[in-house]
Amino acid sequence: MTEQNKRDRLTRRVRLFTVTGLVLLAAVAAVAVLLDPEGFLARLLFLTHREIARPKMYGTFHLAFFGTTVLILGLIFAFHEKIPKNRLDDIVFAAGIFLFFSELYKQLYYHTVLGNGHYNFSILPLQLCSYVLYLYLLLPLLPEGRVKNTLYLFTAFYQTAGGCVVMGCPLFYPQLALSVHTMLWHIVMISVGVLILLLRGYGERYFGEILPAAAVFLSVYVFGMILNVALAPLTVHSAGPLNLFYLSPLEETHNIIIADVRRAIGWFPAVVTYAVLITAVCVNAIWAVGFAVRKIKATVSKRKGATHEQQERTE
Repeated sequence: MTEQNKRDRLTRRVRLFTVTGLVLLAAVAAVAVLLDPEGFLARLLFLTHREIARPKMYGTFHLAFFGTTVLILGLIFAFHEKIPKNRLDDIVFAAGIFLFFSELYKQLYYHTVLGNGHYNFSILPLQLCSYVLYLYLLLPLLPEGRVKNTLYLFTAFYQTAGGCVVMGCPLFYPQLALSVHTMLWHIVMISVGVLILLLRGYGERYFGEILPAAAVFLSVYVFGMILNVALAPLTVHSAGPLNLFYLSPLEETHNIIIADVRRAIGWFPAVVTYAVLITAVCVNAIWAVGFAVRKIKATVSKRKGATHEQQERTE
């Protein structure tokens, strides 16, 4: 085993210990608010509570975060080549830690500040955009190989696409903390997703990249549809309905286009339409970005090579 392999194994072990510590911390925090609903942690959560007029789509609040996303993406496209590819796992893991604390806050906030004493199944973190929470912490633990690459493909294409859809058509809340949370969450999704796309060089083999990513998507998609029905009996006292992918057969669908399809021809055609649209439109758009970047890089590299060759001949 080479020294580099030994260092990589040690790094993955440290990350595993970190993830274990995060899970234990979350368990302690959950127990703390359950056993002492008016304790120190609960009081901190209430300090972050502020009711506001629900922000409007493409209003000042939305445009500020939208503009921030565009700025970050501009910086990523401009400077991503300066980031060593072997540092991608570090960046993804750091983003995962940030999202972990964000989700922990959201879960505790809902239960302590907005809760009714029962778990709110409307925030069960198994929506499409929730999977980055697990992927960002899991991927850096895996050695390079087919499994890791497949999960990175799903993250780069479907998770980035999901983040872009929400950033373009967000759902805001009358609680400031939750509206800020959703914007920050999806900024991270988009930014890290594009960075993965660029640093791993995706956008080269269409079917070899899209099909594995689609297989992972269909797995979590079907899993979500099953849970919508299987967990329904547990949601009797929930303050909000369980509606994974917002396509539970037991709840309403409000997604643009998908809701119209469901009202017109039924639930199953709406489920199929969702999968087709996110793949054919959103995921293909993300892949096209990767393809375009690769072509631009190749063209620039070729021109630089031709210029250098000319200079050598002149000299």
